[in-house]
Amino acid sequence: MKKFTIMLASLALAMPAFSQEAQNPNRLLLNDINGAYKGYVIDYVKNVTFAYVEGDVLAKLNVKEVTDEYIMLAVTKTPSCMSYKIDILPTVIAKQYDDLTMIKYVEGQGSKVATYWEDFTDAKLTGVELNSDTDYTIVTVGIDGYGIAAGVDRAEIHTPAVPLVGDPQVTAEVVDRTLTSFSIKFTPNADVLNYYCVAGEKGSLQSQYEMFAPMMGFTSFTQMVMSWGFECAGAETKEWTGMAPNTEYEVFYVAIDENQTPAECKCLEVSTISLGGEGEALVEITPGDYTYTDWGGEMKPSQFFTFTPNDQASCYRFSVITAQNYDADPEGYKSDLCSDPFMPTAYWFFYEPMTTDFQIDPLTEVVAIAAAKNSLGEWGAVNELRYTTPEEPEGDYLEAPARKATGEISGRLNPAKANGAFSHTPGYAPVMPKNTKNAKIQLR
Repeated sequence: MKKFTIMLASLALAMPAFSQEAQNPNRLLLNDINGAYKGYVIDYVKNVTFAYVEGDVLAKLNVKEVTDEYIMLAVTKTPSCMSYKIDILPTVIAKQYDDLTMIKYVEGQGSKVATYWEDFTDAKLTGVELNSDTDYTIVTVGIDGYGIAAGVDRAEIHTPAVPLVGDPQVTAEVVDRTLTSFSIKFTPNADVLNYYCVAGEKGSLQSQYEMFAPMMGFTSFTQMVMSWGFECAGAETKEWTGMAPNTEYEVFYVAIDENQTPAECKCLEVSTISLGGEGEALVEITPGDYTYTDWGGEMKPSQFFTFTPNDQASCYRFSVITAQNYDADPEGYKSDLCSDPFMPTAYWFFYEPMTTDFQIDPLTEVVAIAAAKNSLGEWGAVNELRYTTPEEPEGDYLEAPARKATGEISGRLNPAKANGAFSHTPGYAPVMPKNTKNAKIQLR
């Protein structure tokens, strides 16, 4: 009865808040733990009752054999499980679904997923088209005596690989490295029809696979490498440019046999040459001109700043914030500045001295901040520069009409804003972009 009492208490606590929002409610909303709800018109509700089900509601799985034609398994219901549904989906997708999401997914398949009432000791699951050499997850959704889908059991499997023709192999070796590039020589043997290769920061491609596989339809890491990589034939030396200094990368490559079957995906680690030193990394900030510049076809006041890292810096970041906002949480802004992206992101770090402008209203106090990491990955002190923009921008622009102050700051390259998409060039792992519209950068 403990759970029953908690449920009633939760309902009682929820009602006052609801009644404050609507004195005469005419809807009953049942909210789940993921924020979704099911609603009813109160006039159509006869009453609200509660029930108790003893124990877990599960159809437990035991996979006995996996072949390219069938899956042999056993399914055993718990006493409170009256029936169940069973489905198979790629493991990379299944891992992203908690039990509630999985229940909704399976129920959303409707008649595509059959309902079973019996236990099985040696059941052959057939008629399911699965890719070879791929991780899948078999799931059951247990249904109780009230017809409520209540429990999930999972079993991960790996489908057999298709036999290869011959022994397709590709050797890879690093032949050149610079601050911002590296070159790899690939040499396939006679059993290789063609091969694919893609590079990304160390550890990033696996996390990107888990992120993008559901939306792009990848069921294996190898599929992603083939989709994103350079397609090559014969011996080739591939160069990757525009890479970050002092950074470790992984180059994944996969050979294809004459029947278009991929061999095992392999990896070669490589790093760019180190930039900076082991001392304290610092960034100098210098204010520049305050003038009208073009922002998407409109002339607006722009304050230029120059950011100059010292010789110990391997990379750095910067930001410009209104003093009012900065003073409300200076440590929060510093912490955000001295951070790494959750995945490789364009214009997150900078490496060379840079001059760029920010759209800022006249007579606005701002704080420009910058910090750098040394070659050991250690952040140096955050440099803070307080600055108030002049009363008027320089220059006489007839096309610059009178405009209202916005109270906001916009940057050409703003490390705090992403547009929610990613860019991809064959051979390179995708990177999250920053707001780089109308970028005007002067590298010195």
